[in-house]
Amino acid sequence: MTLASLCLFVSTLSVSPERSQFRRYETIVLTCAAHSSGWTVRRNTSLHLNQKCQFGWGVPTESSCSIDTAYPSDSGAYWCENDRGEISNAVNLTVSISDVILEIPPYPVMEGDDITLRCSYKNVKQSDSPAKFYKDGNLIGTGEAGKMNIFRISKSQQGFYKCEHISAGKSPESHLTVRGKDCKTNMAATPASPPASPPASPPASPPASPPGLLSQPKMICSALLFIFYCIPSICCVYKYLQWSKERASAIDHNKLGEVDPKEEKVSVYDRLPPPRLHRC
Repeated sequence: MTLASLCLFVSTLSVSPERSQFRRYETIVLTCAAHSSGWTVRRNTSLHLNQKCQFGWGVPTESSCSIDTAYPSDSGAYWCENDRGEISNAVNLTVSISDVILEIPPYPVMEGDDITLRCSYKNVKQSDSPAKFYKDGNLIGTGEAGKMNIFRISKSQQGFYKCEHISAGKSPESHLTVRGKDCKTNMAATPASPPASPPASPPASPPASPPGLLSQPKMICSALLFIFYCIPSICCVYKYLQWSKERASAIDHNKLGEVDPKEEKVSVYDRLPPPRLHRC
């Protein structure tokens, strides 16, 4: 399929391999085709919004982004954007852990085009077994050798498609967009918001926090508990030590002012010197 069906975009995003669904650990290459520089690949997923291609999930180059090892968390909407806020077409990608995927065009197709849907099992494009194909949850037919041809597609055939391998199960759903032949829309203007993530198969849950690390709310709660519990305890201990010191000082002072009980029994007259005897 060519990019002619994308109409008049300042830039177009192409996907290789050219399909909407991928298996886990596959390599996906996204390329921005434009007549000017400064275009980068961005995405919306269940974990990140308006995320620029960067190391950690992709390998950025001048105008492309390579996902060397795809995971379900990479499912989402991808597009190109320049520093002026202009965007390209958006492509919805689904990364599945299922052995069965539906090979369906990632771009809108033009009304009247012929397309082929393939029910791919593992790495084999065509199976010896027939596959069932569904649109919007309804069975639309069975394709021999795991594929179905749709000739002269119409807008009424736009919708969500999935397939079922006779022994390996069903694929995720992907949306097929059909555009009229009079498509002349210029998408150079800045949109109100970036493309939304598709509601297809949910990406994997966010990774758990490493053991031993506290989140910011927990750290704040711990600090407040320390302030309201430890500081009053320290003040109480300080007051107790101060009181003990004052009490010990008072006891020593009282001891200095005490009179020996033996001295209390001695009469005042006992302390007088003996009288002197005078000779007549």
